[in-house]
Amino acid sequence: MVNVDTVYQKVLAMANKEQRGYITPQEFNLFADKAQMEIFENYFHDLKTAQHKRKNETSYSDEVDIILEKLQVFKQEENGLEFTVAANTSLLNLGTLNPAIYRLNAISTQNVDNSGNITNAREFTELNKKEILQAERNPLTAPTSDRPVFVREGSNIIRVYPTFTNQATISLYYWRKPKTPNWGYVVVSGEALYNVNTSVNFQLHPSEEEPLVTRILAIAGIAINNMELAQVATVDEGNATKKQND
Repeated sequence: MVNVDTVYQKVLAMANKEQRGYITPQEFNLFADKAQMEIFENYFHDLKTAQHKRKNETSYSDEVDIILEKLQVFKQEENGLEFTVAANTSLLNLGTLNPAIYRLNAISTQNVDNSGNITNAREFTELNKKEILQAERNPLTAPTSDRPVFVREGSNIIRVYPTFTNQATISLYYWRKPKTPNWGYVVVSGEALYNVNTSVNFQLHPSEEEPLVTRILAIAGIAINNMELAQVATVDEGNATKKQND
């Protein structure tokens, strides 16, 4: 994790340098949440890109391994979300089941006998809308209870095939969203002082501390209409990216 107070103090130091502006705690918390989500969402894009590159045999310098390490804390695999689906159901809203779900990783269904033992566990195969149309035309590839599939209908909404004719137990394995960062504070003599008890740290990997600072500064510069501040952050971010690619 990255300490939220450390990031805020660095952001203030950069913003106040040469009187470029002051960022209030309320503004910082808004910018911090946006910056964290942007970096988090980029992990998935970077992972897809890295997987198409030539793999490096040195594990500590392999991009895929590095990104997966950063994502590990968000992976809900061992403790999946288990819930019961009513009969004659095909459309599932995952966001309603758990708002913390960011991206689905896997879905499985199982039967439970009278003794509570799991029987006939099956994992769903993901298809796109074109593939499900083609699969349903052929009896050999059409989804069955032993060979279920799902199709994404939208953000966190999936449709399962075939429709559950009986009540079923479903397990979801997913990437969860990071918790919203918060620089908590108390006001003493008109000054906001850091309060560790009400603060929430960034949930990103410790290596993301400097990218968070520069990203927050860039967002702040645009928000308070200070292009000089945004430019400083952009140059800093560009230099960091260049070093990573060298």
